Amino acid sequence: MNAFARGLLVAVTMMVVQGLRAADAMLIEAEDFQFYGAWTKNGDTAASGRAFLLVSQDARDGRFDAVTRITLDADAEYAFWVRSRDFAHDRPKTRRFALRVNNVAFEKEAGTHGREGFAWQLLGKRTLATGDHLLSLHDTARNYGRCDAIFITRTDKDPGTLSGAQLSRLRVRPKTVLLAGSEAFNTVAVDCTEAKTLVRLETPVLRVTFAAGRDPQGKPWIVRRTRLLRNGAWVDLPDAAGDETLFVQYAADARADLRRVALWKGSRTPIRVTLNDVTIETSSQTTDPYAAAPACRFVPRVLLSADAASIELRYESADGEALPVRWSIDPDDPYTLRVQARLTAKDGGSYALGFSAFVPTAREQVAFVQLPPLYQFQRLPATADLLCNTLTPHPLALAQVPWLADGAPLSVVVAAEPADLPFEWPNATNAVCGFSLLNSRAQVQPAFFSPVLGSPCSYLAAGETRLINWRVMTRPADWKETLEACCLNILKVTDYREPLGASLTDAVLNMTDLMMNDEFGGWNSHLRGFYDIESATMSKHAAPLVLLSAALLSRSETFWQARALPTLEFLLSRRGSDILQSGTNRVGRPVKQQIAIPGTFYGTTCWEGALRLTGGLNPWLREFALPEGKFRHARSYNSSAPWTEMLAAHRLAPDLVRLDAVMADANEWLAQAVYGRQTQPIDFSAFYNISFYPYWWDVVDLFEATGDTNYLAAAVEGAYHTVAGQWSHPRAPAGEVTVHPDGSQVTYHRIWHKNDQLFRLGWPRQPNDTPTRRVPAWQVSPVGLGLEQPSTYTAFNGAMNNIMQSTWAPHLLRVYRHTNRTLFRTFARNSVIGRFANYPGYYLTCFTDLVHDPRYPYTGPDITSIYYHHIPVHYAFAMDYLVADAEARSGGQVVFPWVKQKNYAWFNNRVYTAEPGTVYSDRNAVLWLERGLVTTDLQTDWLAARSPDRFWVMLMNQTRARRTVRVQLDTAKSGVTAGDGLLFEGNADPFQAAREATARPAPALQEGAFTVEIAPLSMVTVGYPAATRTVFPASQPLATSHRTAAAGAFGAAHAFTIRSPWGKDAVYAVLTADPISGARVVFTCDGQTRVCERFPYEASFYPVSAPSAAVRIVTHLPGQPESVIALP
Repeated sequence: MNAFARGLLVAVTMMVVQGLRAADAMLIEAEDFQFYGAWTKNGDTAASGRAFLLVSQDARDGRFDAVTRITLDADAEYAFWVRSRDFAHDRPKTRRFALRVNNVAFEKEAGTHGREGFAWQLLGKRTLATGDHLLSLHDTARNYGRCDAIFITRTDKDPGTLSGAQLSRLRVRPKTVLLAGSEAFNTVAVDCTEAKTLVRLETPVLRVTFAAGRDPQGKPWIVRRTRLLRNGAWVDLPDAAGDETLFVQYAADARADLRRVALWKGSRTPIRVTLNDVTIETSSQTTDPYAAAPACRFVPRVLLSADAASIELRYESADGEALPVRWSIDPDDPYTLRVQARLTAKDGGSYALGFSAFVPTAREQVAFVQLPPLYQFQRLPATADLLCNTLTPHPLALAQVPWLADGAPLSVVVAAEPADLPFEWPNATNAVCGFSLLNSRAQVQPAFFSPVLGSPCSYLAAGETRLINWRVMTRPADWKETLEACCLNILKVTDYREPLGASLTDAVLNMTDLMMNDEFGGWNSHLRGFYDIESATMSKHAAPLVLLSAALLSRSETFWQARALPTLEFLLSRRGSDILQSGTNRVGRPVKQQIAIPGTFYGTTCWEGALRLTGGLNPWLREFALPEGKFRHARSYNSSAPWTEMLAAHRLAPDLVRLDAVMADANEWLAQAVYGRQTQPIDFSAFYNISFYPYWWDVVDLFEATGDTNYLAAAVEGAYHTVAGQWSHPRAPAGEVTVHPDGSQVTYHRIWHKNDQLFRLGWPRQPNDTPTRRVPAWQVSPVGLGLEQPSTYTAFNGAMNNIMQSTWAPHLLRVYRHTNRTLFRTFARNSVIGRFANYPGYYLTCFTDLVHDPRYPYTGPDITSIYYHHIPVHYAFAMDYLVADAEARSGGQVVFPWVKQKNYAWFNNRVYTAEPGTVYSDRNAVLWLERGLVTTDLQTDWLAARSPDRFWVMLMNQTRARRTVRVQLDTAKSGVTAGDGLLFEGNADPFQAAREATARPAPALQEGAFTVEIAPLSMVTVGYPAATRTVFPASQPLATSHRTAAAGAFGAAHAFTIRSPWGKDAVYAVLTADPISGARVVFTCDGQTRVCERFPYEASFYPVSAPSAAVRIVTHLPGQPESVIALP
């Protein structure tokens, strides 16, 4: 059984709960009901799903029941349990409600258990047939009944005996009941058999004919016919006739919540729900844009005018109201038409114009969709919903459909008109338009809506006219090529960024300094980690290998002792990625067994990295990487596949894990995760880069290890998914915009923690602490940024939350290097270049230039949520970006050895070692990044490397102009000597750079300085002779390291000897006990003493005189004699 199959077996096994098969029982959370009626959703941490339904006193009859559908898989007798809220000391048993199955109530009512809080009650049993049934909650007491969940079982199991985790594994989300739609959306049989051509619009690859058809009543109906040029032949698409709908919705007073998936809060209009001859009348708020308000369909009846590039049609409603619509060739894209409707309001109120393009496609036949961030692959909502332009990274709805006879890909898109999207930060009220993948019958048919009904801009006064614009693309291509065309041709995404405030190299150096600053870098020396601002007394490592790498790259033993060594000790001893000194979590519950030897959060990849980043001097780490010769797959907080850890195991021990085994597991993963059908929508609270698309970050590594282009193709697939989650709008206008308009930029996040104190840099806020100023619009544009989760992106009404932690950017650069597909470089650069001059924080909620100041994490005010444990993560992807950029610009002729930092969320980056790499003809160059080593301007990034007798500097022009660059070397640090240097010129085109690698003489050094000319987005590499030296002193690997002994009440005692790359040894000792009140521990080693009076009980000694230095530990507990533990 391979590793992938083992994971599936574990998942299946978890479905068995205390002998109860998932098929024998189901849990329905009340908040999952499809129709709420008069019941409302309320949050409560005591509820099983953290929410329940509450019925208010205005539920006067059954029309306001909450209703949903359940599906049973066997004829049987079923017991129905309800978990409801009662109040033992405040009128108990009075908050009654009935549960009905197929509109028949149980005799016993819920809400009558008489206990304090939520509790289960058995209401009765019912014999039911296989299939679908209606379940409803009916208010009987009119006294605020509260329903939390319903447990349905054909066993005698009491749900009160199951844990919350066990119940959650039995949770079933009800299937959606489809309702009859408005007549406005019905298909009309249009007669096109003898339709006469009226006019044709044409591009070299697109012919659109407008022809005179007839509706069933014989009235004119203009049909749009589309032909595409494909492989030298013209192919016909389905006629846009009776299935394509253009409609207008109107409500005198529409109310909508547009922060997340659009939700309309209209009056309680009755809804008839019918299933198996049972009809229940209820009501509900709706997320269905077609049901948000009554709709009036407009039909193309009359040709008004035409020229070579456009035509204007009069669309008419059933009562003769006119809606002029202009169709025109799109000069930006040959497969696209522009559409403009001129909507005039008859009455004052809220309006929405909707357009469903072409013909529907059955859900099971659609090849692919994109309406990010929620829908990709074949994932679709149960019924139509609407994502506003303020929520989606790309303002479009895309469907890849099977309309071509030979099965070739074809994609249909409806997209916003970019000129109509204002350059303003998105929030819950400024949506301009919205998109749906489905029509009113839940079939796939991309649809555009504008304005969005209920939004502030949807109000029109009587007689007011609004021009509404959108675009329609039909492209004979798959979703990837089509998305690219939308980004480049319609949305006009360009490589627009340049450095601001600091070069990326300087930003990395600034973050190195910040990580060394206890106060502003958020370092907790006692806990050996960075503060986690979301929890009191917590420290965490999200990228531990970074600290080891930063010490090596900066050649700093001081950094090693202060940060890298404690981080390695953390990695050795912490069970997870964090540790709570208080021993209690944020809700006051105790956290046990936080110390474990070794830590289990990180997998083989991390331990391989630790071994190599210590120069191979600690071979005992191999056992942690490959316990008993087996790889360690860690995925508690990520979605990596087993093969990603197997690949690291292969690098470490190719004799134990063969590359063909890695490939076999990867191939199975690719078939399912990358290319398999995936139809189940992902939860709104899931992490976008973990759950919504494949964890592809290691596929490039596998391609480079094997040369198999199937893996490169899979990396391309993953890269497009990443691009789908990066913003392509709004376009930045020419000129300047105002930032911080009131002088004190509001932020929506709370005051965070710093250890056990509430803290946020620069708080309490001061007047004018973020001065108002004008800046070029491009500098603060969000185009290129991504998101964390849909739920955190939309967490606040006042502003949406992009993130600046673009860990994906180096991966996009690598795919660009191997494919020369410029789109990936564009999105990589737009997410990194000119985004920060130091660590900039995490969430971005406004147009701001504060993050372009290197002093921002020292001065604040913090308006971006400075997550201290994210600083190494930010360093990781910025450093990785620099190296990936050099690799691309040299065509792969500059390459440095790396290990992988992964396992924490989607944070996955190459981390660089002190092993010899390649700089063109030199195969012994070791990467070097130290402040002052090289000095140049902020528009030029640099990397340095040192081989035994040569010093190299790689200079990357981060602008789109040819520039002359002056470079100053620190001759003492670099060791450069007299002699002729070499110069290699790279290229912005990685394929051309790979072909051109001719050396020419480097400019002569003048007092350590030289000048070179660098082409746009290119690189020049210069190497000078240098005095012979080694990077690190020669050292022998440790023979032994780990010692352990029993420690009584303090668990077990462990001691490790750790050899640094500088050849010096540390001894680290730790006790595995949880926090013990009044405990005192004294550690002695090599004549040094450390006293520890709080958890965790540990000490470190560096350097020690001998690797075998003994450790003596004396433990003290109140009222007990001391205990001595010796670790010789």
